[in-house]
Amino acid sequence: MAGVKFAVRSDVGKVRTNNEDNFFCNGIFMTPSEYDKPFFMKGVADVPCVFAVFDGMGGHDCGEIASLTAAETLSQNFHEILTCEHEAVDSFVKDANSKLTALMNERNIQTGTTMILAVFGKNFFTAYNLGDSRCHRLDRNGTLLRVNYDHTVAEEMIQEGRLSAKNAENSRWSNVLTRYIGMGADKADSSPDIYGLLGYDENKRVLLCSDGLNKMLTHREISGLMKNYDSPEDTVNALTEAALMKGGVDNVTCIVIDIAV
Repeated sequence: MAGVKFAVRSDVGKVRTNNEDNFFCNGIFMTPSEYDKPFFMKGVADVPCVFAVFDGMGGHDCGEIASLTAAETLSQNFHEILTCEHEAVDSFVKDANSKLTALMNERNIQTGTTMILAVFGKNFFTAYNLGDSRCHRLDRNGTLLRVNYDHTVAEEMIQEGRLSAKNAENSRWSNVLTRYIGMGADKADSSPDIYGLLGYDENKRVLLCSDGLNKMLTHREISGLMKNYDSPEDTVNALTEAALMKGGVDNVTCIVIDIAV
């Protein structure tokens, strides 16, 4: 495979006054001067390439600091990720953890960020997750499949049989993260989960998004939009506008990557 087509959109939403999300599109991320208006970009990337979505937390200013720190740190590490993937992703996360810990100590703040990251190689892509941002894949039969599990108390309760998946989205435990960037590089569970060997023959399109999208739209609604629009740019715009129409209570960031075989 020679490359992928992609598009990204990030929007503050209809309730929040600041955008705590950020992203990484093979070297490009959102700078502070771009926070005050919706961000949109489309492009083409040769493989191997790296994409990610970061959802910062901690309130006004703090969340932006966390997601920007993660994006900046990834920009300093992503060339290594292209050549030494698993080890380099782990090194990037530890580096971002250390930088955020230093910032929190320096400014006396508490913050952190989720991460959903995908590396596209020659024959398959691999997803890496920390927190509750999501990766979905649209297979060549038109079925949308969720790739990763959330790192939340609600997800743990689902796995233990103490909470149904149907009730999880509205549970107060769905917002309590158990793993994220910023919890400390020395934590044993600070490494991301890995979802690998996702082949291109079976998959057509990939979505990375912050929870401002998937908490506004049902899986069925996301599936319909992912199938009904031909280009990545039309798809990210349709997904974002649908989330805003449903209330837009959180920042919305999504990246759609089309796989050419």
